[in-house]
Amino acid sequence: MQTTNHFTMKAAILATLGFPLLAQAQERFLLDIGSTSRLTTSPASGTYWNNLTAPTAPATTVTTLVNTAGVNTSGVTFAVTDPFAFSSTNGHASTSAPYLYSASSDFWAVQNNPGKDARGVIRIGGLDTTGTKVYDFTLFASSNRALTQKLIADYTVKGFTSEKKSLEAVGNTSNTVTFTGIQPDWRGNIYITTDVNPQSYSTATESYAVLGVVDVQSRLETRPPVVAPVYSAMGATPNPPEEVSPANPKGLTAYVLESKDTYSNRVGLGELLRRAGFNVKPLPLDAPPFNNAPGADFNEDVDLVAIGSFASDDPDYQAYMAQYGDFLDDYVDRAGLLIQFTQADQTEAKPPFLPDTQDASRNDADFTKALILEKQHLMMQGLPTVDNGNAIQFTLWNEPGNAHTDNTLWESYFQFFGFNVILSGDNRARTPGFMEGAYGQGRFFLSAMGNDKILNGETGEPTETPSLRAFNDVFFANLYNYADLVRNLATPPIEITPQPGSSTIPEGAWSIVLLPDTQIYSQNYPGLFEAQTAWIADNIKDRNIKFVLHLGDITNVNSVPEWKFARKAMSNLDGIMPYAFVTGNHDYGPGGNAATRDTFLNDHFKVSQYQNWPTFGGVKDAGKMDNSFHLFSAGGVDFIVLALEWAVQDETVVWAQSVLNQYPNRTAILVTHAFMNNNDFRYDHLDTTKPQTYNPHDYSTPGLKNDGEQLWNKLVKNNNFAFTFNGHVLGDGTGFRIDNNNAGKPVAQMLANYQMRNLGGEAYLRVLEFQPDGKTVKVTTHSPVYNNYLTTTDQDFQFEVPLGAADADNDGILDYYDEDFDDDNDGLNNYLEHSVYGTSSKTADTDGDGISDAKEIAAGTNPVRNDRPEFDAVKENRDDLGLFTRDDLMDVRPSPTLIDVKDGQVKLDFQLLQSPDLIEWSPAGEKMEWSMPAGNGTRLFRLRMDEQVPAPAPAH
Repeated sequence: MQTTNHFTMKAAILATLGFPLLAQAQERFLLDIGSTSRLTTSPASGTYWNNLTAPTAPATTVTTLVNTAGVNTSGVTFAVTDPFAFSSTNGHASTSAPYLYSASSDFWAVQNNPGKDARGVIRIGGLDTTGTKVYDFTLFASSNRALTQKLIADYTVKGFTSEKKSLEAVGNTSNTVTFTGIQPDWRGNIYITTDVNPQSYSTATESYAVLGVVDVQSRLETRPPVVAPVYSAMGATPNPPEEVSPANPKGLTAYVLESKDTYSNRVGLGELLRRAGFNVKPLPLDAPPFNNAPGADFNEDVDLVAIGSFASDDPDYQAYMAQYGDFLDDYVDRAGLLIQFTQADQTEAKPPFLPDTQDASRNDADFTKALILEKQHLMMQGLPTVDNGNAIQFTLWNEPGNAHTDNTLWESYFQFFGFNVILSGDNRARTPGFMEGAYGQGRFFLSAMGNDKILNGETGEPTETPSLRAFNDVFFANLYNYADLVRNLATPPIEITPQPGSSTIPEGAWSIVLLPDTQIYSQNYPGLFEAQTAWIADNIKDRNIKFVLHLGDITNVNSVPEWKFARKAMSNLDGIMPYAFVTGNHDYGPGGNAATRDTFLNDHFKVSQYQNWPTFGGVKDAGKMDNSFHLFSAGGVDFIVLALEWAVQDETVVWAQSVLNQYPNRTAILVTHAFMNNNDFRYDHLDTTKPQTYNPHDYSTPGLKNDGEQLWNKLVKNNNFAFTFNGHVLGDGTGFRIDNNNAGKPVAQMLANYQMRNLGGEAYLRVLEFQPDGKTVKVTTHSPVYNNYLTTTDQDFQFEVPLGAADADNDGILDYYDEDFDDDNDGLNNYLEHSVYGTSSKTADTDGDGISDAKEIAAGTNPVRNDRPEFDAVKENRDDLGLFTRDDLMDVRPSPTLIDVKDGQVKLDFQLLQSPDLIEWSPAGEKMEWSMPAGNGTRLFRLRMDEQVPAPAPAH
């Protein structure tokens, strides 16, 4: 009789039932968690390793793992579901480590300091779901930091079962932590979470935890298979009936999609909705959320579709959105209400169900308080508040070691349009936490709160804190009532919140626009460059723009086609907006390699094109725009702009100083391509403790070069500079600092660059809005193409640099926009010039076209656009236009028919006529008549018209 192994028989039965199987009974997977610069070569001593080198990879990036034999017959995978901060090769070098040096001497790190998420999560997927296998994990990490520091990691390995252990990495050469018998969850996943232990310490503000090696081994052990849970059914509250009843007084129903997540291990949305009175059902995953048959009655739809926090990590959610996500806005349009709670930005950066009329994007910003921006909104009524009713705050769970326990707002939004922002992490709606949008007959809420996570996702035990319970009781009661209003088409109208930075500037404010690194536009996307300058031209008056500064790298490879595109784009500003530009490294040398100072700049941006501009000051070298200076006045201050070449040479510094000596009373602005780095420090090639990537000294550009620190010491700190602006640097492309110069005055130094974004920058530009207090500068970052603002704190912020504008009459209004003053005596007071017409109160002819501002305004022409070419064209072609000069008019003679002889009398009729255009004429005054006897013989008469010339004054 043939015998069959019990495991083989069980496997055959499970396979028949459709369960996935591991092809091998026991497997081992070795994971080198580290850097691309230190890989473990396979096979090493006959063993294969997996090199994982992307600590910030999105969760959608799934890597198939190979076992130690170099194959994957079981479908085991790896993914990062919560990104780590960075990778490093600073592991402790030791041959006694339990794993190969290449694997044990590098790691991924999480970082616990302000603005960082001190947690990283990886997912091992494709594991056994039949209950026939469990998994053992061994983790290792080491660091070469000094022992006075502590890099203690709290590791949690979690599937259907879980375990937590800690490991110190500093000086570690042999210690590991082992987790045995972990059973995967019902999807075949096990998650490894790395948290910073509270006792970790590096500096007063920083602490770290690291992970270097993951060793996974499977083994046979029979356990009951894990059944897919129905999370929306968890909780103690009975489900109210669908019909009107005491438990459900309005007869409302709700579809719920929620799941247990790896960040909190909690659920609870279904329970909270049942408490509020909704009849709760799981969202059907195989159909739209409503009957989409033609003519179906929307009154039969559910009243609410609710999506729980972090549901987007769930493959079921992802599959549903891929197939039915487009139906959700249709559901809203049919008088439905949809609410989505917070999601991880690395998994779902944007809600996939938004209609074209709205948009929103998330980021990692968390807040312990949420400021109430719309206190009268019905969802805010009765909520427990703090800060005199101006904010809400709650604690999610009593878990001191959990980095998110105090997050009132968790993964807030940072870009949006088409919403009313109700809660935000700041008072300018830069970080929305709860928003309402309207679409068709319905509404939807986007929330950055995780207040629905109130039950242990495995046991169903409540974990709600008193502050969270107090908030939720009111919030979900309000949601119940609001759903009833939506269903009955009785919701109040909403007022759309403008994007931060999109509001009209205050009266008395003015702007400078920065154009950084347009190189990719000039090379590949010239339309984006033109969109930038066209937007500037269209917004000169609305934003009171006074000057535009291009920060260099106008082109990418210093080619003629690029320079033609760039010239065309900048020509949108010619004659209507003064601007300055500098060269970048890509504007010099063959292919933009900056190996020489050869450039096509001056073939396309010629001195002759700018030398007659009223703002043009001069150039260092005749016929070259590489180094130039410009003069303009704004906000009651006279400025001088020094626009200096890439890798500023010593001789250029000497020239710049000579220019400043000529204008000692002007406030200076330095524009050069490389000055600030993206770490908020100036470039300094002598400082080896800080990164110096892309420092001008790293290039072979000829000349005695200067970096940011050298320019600061040689030029900036010794003169009356208020600002420096530069581009060039990659990374996040931002940098900012303020230092006092030798006179004790602040100098704001700013880096802005967007070329790393899609399409070479997505047309983002930076606007500096100078406030009418004479010192505050608001910085915004805008894309004319996407009509979008970047609102992170390094793209949307403000600072103070007192500029010294006068208030001579002490009325609280600075003189430059005070109607009590007319500085240039042109008949237009300063208020009219600055706030109404956008002209300069420092000169009677702002655009320098020879026609005063007052005359242009009276004539209806543009006083800030140089109209001289048009005026000259008219004068030169007056014959074709039927126009006459004054001399032409003096030669006009009366017609002979004016004189008539009749009945012996010479009679003259004279009528003075007037005309506004030499075409239409009308009488001016009464008609005059004169006559005399004609007499005998021939007599000739002539009519002479002379101008009346005043008699000279008598001599004394």
